[in-house]
Amino acid sequence: MIEHADFYKNPFLGLYVKTNDALTLVPKNAAPKFVEQVQRVLGTETLSLFIDESPILGVFCAMNATGCVVPSFIASSEQRLLKKAGLNVCAISERFAPGNNVLVNRKSALVHPRLEAKDQKRIADALDVEVFSQPVTPIPTVGSIHVVTERGLLAYNESSEEELKLLERFFGVRGGIGTVNLGSPFLGLGVVANSKGALVGGLTSGYEVQRVYEALFG
Repeated sequence: MIEHADFYKNPFLGLYVKTNDALTLVPKNAAPKFVEQVQRVLGTETLSLFIDESPILGVFCAMNATGCVVPSFIASSEQRLLKKAGLNVCAISERFAPGNNVLVNRKSALVHPRLEAKDQKRIADALDVEVFSQPVTPIPTVGSIHVVTERGLLAYNESSEEELKLLERFFGVRGGIGTVNLGSPFLGLGVVANSKGALVGGLTSGYEVQRVYEALFG
């Protein structure tokens, strides 16, 4: 299932929401109608919280079925909420917003090439994945330009065939390239997806939706 959605009229809903196949993180100020849509389309439970009292969970969190990567300035009370939800919590340097700089599924994590080795080790241990840090595309903020699930991969629109194949090999899924919100290359900010469904920004065209479907579910 794929549906259009905005977060308070902002089509870049990936700034605010992060999901795996069982749980979706939504800001505490999310409207009930938006939360209902998330639960219905993604087929998950929801956890309402802020990170450092901020609603931009999609920027501050990278998540798979096992754990969640967060910035070091997260409050202890916010960490407890994530742990209570069954996630291993991994805090990394505040220089690298996890949602923008970590791309992860059950198999692997691709991280910003300048992320310190100690943070890469924390991610590997907490999320139970193999971590890769080599550059794949010219843009190092891999979480902002790609979307990966346990089922598919939606890659940066200017990725070459060789780059796409490398990403597919990292994550163990087939994929494709695309854009969102009428041409934006920042897929991680405009798409929230898991194996069961996807929410795309309200400006996303029918052609772009088709590309999202083919890459993530085709």
